[in-house]
Amino acid sequence: MHTINKFLFRYLQLGTALLITLSAMNVWTMPSTAARVVFKPPGDRAPKTSAGGASRDVSTCGIANDNSAVEQNVTPLLPKSNIGLTLAEHPTIFVYIPETNAKTVFFSIQDINDNNIYQNYFNLPHKSGIMQVDMPMFSPGLKVNQKYKWSLAMICTPYLEPDSPFVSGWIQRVNYRNNSQNLAVTLDSAIKLAASGLWYDTLSMLAELRRTQPNNQAFATSWQDLLKSVDLNAIANKPVIN
Repeated sequence: MHTINKFLFRYLQLGTALLITLSAMNVWTMPSTAARVVFKPPGDRAPKTSAGGASRDVSTCGIANDNSAVEQNVTPLLPKSNIGLTLAEHPTIFVYIPETNAKTVFFSIQDINDNNIYQNYFNLPHKSGIMQVDMPMFSPGLKVNQKYKWSLAMICTPYLEPDSPFVSGWIQRVNYRNNSQNLAVTLDSAIKLAASGLWYDTLSMLAELRRTQPNNQAFATSWQDLLKSVDLNAIANKPVIN
């Protein structure tokens, strides 16, 4: 009898230890439902010569000329500082395009000395929304710790004109921070990128998550929260259209 009781006691000990181990594993492996993408601005500033937002008269493009309505203007997806960081040598830029009669845009990236790094024409999607502009792999890549100015001009006449309405912003490539390089495309990765102040990479990852799982409410909410955190509430619910 003593032997049986000793066996049962040992069995209970092992069972309790197993339950504790499994509980600990769940704490580390289960995603937190409270996890949020919180962008932490790194404090970088665009050069003083920069100009963000729309410029020139946009009425020729069939766009309401109302500076108070973000959803009616061509708008770069950027923090108020008008500059964002990236780890990518060939990053992706996001711009909100309202309803317009323009069919084409001209996109360019220049270094701090106004040397062209990349430029190309793109056809606009047939509806309003957030346009994704990818810098192709064959173009010269961005150099680490260098700032670059990108511009997107609306072509509302047969040709690109000096006074064509445009928006612009700045981008700086940096070395990886807090093991943020080569991350898998997951919401947890987007959280890490945002916490490291990597604006363009956070946007790109959330856009990819939304593209692959358009019905995932957590991804949609994370995207909206990110844009709202930089006062882009008016376009936070707009779709990515390409």
